[in-house]
Amino acid sequence: MTALICALATPAPAAKPLPPCPPRQAQLFIAPMGQPFRAAADAADPAGAWFAQADADRDGRITPAEFAADADRFFTTLDTDRDGELIPAEVSAYERNVAPEIRLYAPRAPGPLRAPTRKERKAAGEYGMPLGAGRWSFLNIPEPVAAADADFNRGVTRAEFAAAAADRFRQIDAAQAGGKRGTLDPATLPKTPAQAAVTACDPTRVAPPPKRPR
Repeated sequence: MTALICALATPAPAAKPLPPCPPRQAQLFIAPMGQPFRAAADAADPAGAWFAQADADRDGRITPAEFAADADRFFTTLDTDRDGELIPAEVSAYERNVAPEIRLYAPRAPGPLRAPTRKERKAAGEYGMPLGAGRWSFLNIPEPVAAADADFNRGVTRAEFAAAAADRFRQIDAAQAGGKRGTLDPATLPKTPAQAAVTACDPTRVAPPPKRPR
């Protein structure tokens, strides 16, 4: 009985304090198939713009068919020569002109590209760390367009892109709060690492901007 009373009297461990919030800056969301959506720091989360685009019937959810149609529309945008395949030049154009932020060591804040620090190179080798587009997307896929190249022939066919879309829908659906739903719901979608960084933090404290290497 004495032991029980002592146990009840022991105070619960203090909750771990939240880290300071990162400085507010322009927002970025990379859709599951690679399309970037950008917004100002004080605007609504750009993930909502992607959701509204993909939700063709405006019923507040994305079905597998709507997800596939949105992927196919973006494929057509990238397939500039209209031959039904994204060749290396078109993939490079995507990386260079459409979503340059996905480059592995692009800075997190606006500014010129820089070489990675030793600490960043070491951290990049750790399993599970979000890289490239994975920092702003639901899935940790560093280059979402090139990753659809299932046969590794350096070309992405429309069929490969569609297959990748179906697989990514299943992964996101499984990662939703509450588990699989068969549709994507904005209230249950997983958070991107960038979204998590600005929600799981102490708003009364702001982290200083990262120092740039000299």
